[in-house]
Amino acid sequence: MKSNGSVYVAVVFAALIGYFSYQWWFNPSRMVKHRLGEVAAALSVPDDETEMARLARLARLRGYLDDNLHLRAGTQEITSREGALAAAAGWKPQRGGGDVHFADVQVFVETEDAAHAYLAVEVTSLDRESGHSTVDARDASVSLARLDGEWVIMTAELKEMPGRR
Repeated sequence: MKSNGSVYVAVVFAALIGYFSYQWWFNPSRMVKHRLGEVAAALSVPDDETEMARLARLARLRGYLDDNLHLRAGTQEITSREGALAAAAGWKPQRGGGDVHFADVQVFVETEDAAHAYLAVEVTSLDRESGHSTVDARDASVSLARLDGEWVIMTAELKEMPGRR
């Protein structure tokens, strides 16, 4: 009888390991959230970034975006990956760098190769006049697709936060 109990415990333990392995390695929602974290890190500008580090950061960002990226921020539209990279390269916060963080990320996996995420984009940088940190937050809607096994951003739309003008 003791061996039957051990077999049941081993089967339950193996099932738990299988479940958590799936959640950690293969869950598409987790993979999309991880990719969005990589995008936020690539958009963040460290303090005293060297030119080589900036180029490496932008090269990483390039791999996270689709060739035909469509980005809308208010009335401005960017319709290519190269245009988005140029905009990212042009953002050079003064001393203290600029940190991009995605908060309240909600991922909806639509198919095996398509997902949509709703999130808040928070950009923290130093105010040039006061020297204090400022946070600009916007809601965003992002569509992603899995191409060649990697999740890439296809479209993104930044929206004003409610109550801001």
